[in-house]
Amino acid sequence: MELLDEIEKKVQRGKFLLMVEILEGYRSNVHQAVNRIDGSLQMYRSADSSYANHWEGETRNKYEEIAAEIQHIGNKIDQQGDRLINAIYKEIRSLLAKCEALR
Repeated sequence: MELLDEIEKKVQRGKFLLMVEILEGYRSNVHQAVNRIDGSLQMYRSADSSYANHWEGETRNKYEEIAAEIQHIGNKIDQQGDRLINAIYKEIRSLLAKCEALR
């Protein structure tokens, strides 16, 4: 009976560790995606400072609306990315604690 319990614990720990590995990959993918978006926003800001300063009138007003929306969306992506990464870390810590409890 003791051997069976040990085997079951090992199997359960293995499942938890596999889930941790999957979550680490997911976290890495989310981190990369947010970084790519941040990089794209930086390129946009660079182009903005190079070209848009001379625009006037209705074109400038519409551009400012779009620029504000892009900035807002970028901020939301950063916030959601941070929340998601934090949730993933929380789940990883929980799974590792479960692994430790099975030792």
